[in-house]
Amino acid sequence: MSTRIGVLGRRACALLAACSAVLHGISLGHVTNIAAMALMVAMLVACLYCARDLWLRGTQRGWVLVALMNFAMIAIHLPASSAHHHGAGLAATAPMPESAVMTLATAVAAVEVTVAAAVLYYRTRALRPLYSVPSGDARAPRNIAAQSFH
Repeated sequence: MSTRIGVLGRRACALLAACSAVLHGISLGHVTNIAAMALMVAMLVACLYCARDLWLRGTQRGWVLVALMNFAMIAIHLPASSAHHHGAGLAATAPMPESAVMTLATAVAAVEVTVAAAVLYYRTRALRPLYSVPSGDARAPRNIAAQSFH
């Protein structure tokens, strides 16, 4: 049962990543220069890559990419939208004025980064740091990575 819930949750997040790609596609109509267009297309492709990974496998790497990309998206767009109000700053890097699309994209990114962080925490919470076995204690777990193979 828990595996099925995990698959459904992972695929729901894959759909959110695909929605992010669609929002980037909508934003292409507001791009003012070729560099911004190239960045927007790269982000669209990256969103589709993450959506595919989450849909098929949900690897640790895929979740890390989702978390990092969405965190970066929020970090870039929030100052850009405030710069839009003041008429200076990052307006050149964010060619699209604050709109319903940007607000929706930021909200989707916030959900994605939160879910990715929760998944990464859940998956890694049982990992313990490796440590060496004291020489006289046979009951302690062994650090295989630290052993030399001569």
